[in-house]
Amino acid sequence: MKKEEVIFSDWHRWLFGTAPPAFTGEVAIRAFIIFTVMLLIVRLLGRRMKGQLSVSELAVVLTLGAIIAGPTQIPTAGLLPTVVVLVAVLGMHRLSNWLAFKYRRVELWQQGDLAVLVRNGCMEMETLQLHAISQDQLFGLLRNEKIAQLGELKRVYMEANGRVSCYKRSEPQPGLSLLPRAAAAPASTDAASGPQVCATCGRVAKTPADRTDTHCPHCGADNWQPTTLA
Repeated sequence: MKKEEVIFSDWHRWLFGTAPPAFTGEVAIRAFIIFTVMLLIVRLLGRRMKGQLSVSELAVVLTLGAIIAGPTQIPTAGLLPTVVVLVAVLGMHRLSNWLAFKYRRVELWQQGDLAVLVRNGCMEMETLQLHAISQDQLFGLLRNEKIAQLGELKRVYMEANGRVSCYKRSEPQPGLSLLPRAAAAPASTDAASGPQVCATCGRVAKTPADRTDTHCPHCGADNWQPTTLA
């Protein structure tokens, strides 16, 4: 469209664009047809598409959005090529799922693998950094699981779909509190002589001898505070 054709007071262009007014009714019919086909395609893609999306499924959804945009609103775009592309996407999705089922390497390439975020009440700092998860983000996820401190946990996994799975210890141990500092209970008067925990990674030093050169042997930080059981 040439710049001289852009006239601010051209209400016809504001309402209908460059298409004739009759195309407005055609758009409604096109949208109905595409929506019906999309419902069928998404239904055939499987139940996983209605849950939390994996990486490959998110790619399919974005592709579907790009496919249906043109024929719904552009007068020169036909419906049949779009339906063919939608069916092709369905076929590629089914093929990729079959390959992932048959071959573990394909599944890992498509979906990724799980990651251990917490091991025996101590955070795996390299894993958190690799997956770009901050301490505050992890603490928020664990608080949603009704976890008050890291000593309650044996393992915390981040699944391939992005969800967090928590496995608790049979008996909670002292650990790093997950509560915000403003909500945390004040430390007792003899807290300094009790078990200390690294506030960076959650490793518990039960005696002062465990704190080699005052630095945490797990993460190297010098950031100790009293442990908590609640």
